[in-house]
Amino acid sequence: DGLCEPALNAMLKVNWATLDSVGDQSAYTTAITSHLQSTCPVVRDLLQNSRKYFTNYCLKFVNSFIPRYVTQIYKCRPISTVGAEQLLLDTHSLKTVLLQLPNLNSAVQRKAPPSFIKAVSQGMSKAEMILKLVMAPSESAQAFVESYTNLISDYDVTEFQKLLEMKGVRRGEQQELIEILRKTANITTTETEEGSAAVQDSSRIRKLEKLIKKGF
Repeated sequence: DGLCEPALNAMLKVNWATLDSVGDQSAYTTAITSHLQSTCPVVRDLLQNSRKYFTNYCLKFVNSFIPRYVTQIYKCRPISTVGAEQLLLDTHSLKTVLLQLPNLNSAVQRKAPPSFIKAVSQGMSKAEMILKLVMAPSESAQAFVESYTNLISDYDVTEFQKLLEMKGVRRGEQQELIEILRKTANITTTETEEGSAAVQDSSRIRKLEKLIKKGF
């Protein structure tokens, strides 16, 4: 999925806060789709004698690409309602292409295995839910938190705060919403601190790995 990186980075160059209308799918979506349509048939032909390996290739790709895509969505901040609507349209387009991945440009259409369909549907549904929450009103703090916990199954304070930043919620209001989430979901301050520490430790480890690679 490294070849999709330029298109994913292009997402961050769009000013999603000032978008005034929803149009066709964005340029980055078209670029990703074009890359998949040209690459997957080649790989499928190389593995034509082993359908199992090609299916595993597709599954490995979506399990790597989708979390990366969700991470990029969180970085597209702030996002207006119109911007979220455009990203939602883009996400739906990508979801459709990913579901077709095993059969892209193939003369013979075979049903994708349930494990592949589940991986794509669950991963891209999370992206869709995040964008729907960006579009949701947050004037009623309790109602917004309840919407978040209902739509996002693996919720936590760190991702919730990223969502609030996407919506452009002020710092003081963010804290109020976070406190309501903690009470609603029974998340303790210790768990939140441990989560933040884990993220920091992970970041330090990645930096150290890069330094080691440069050294060798």
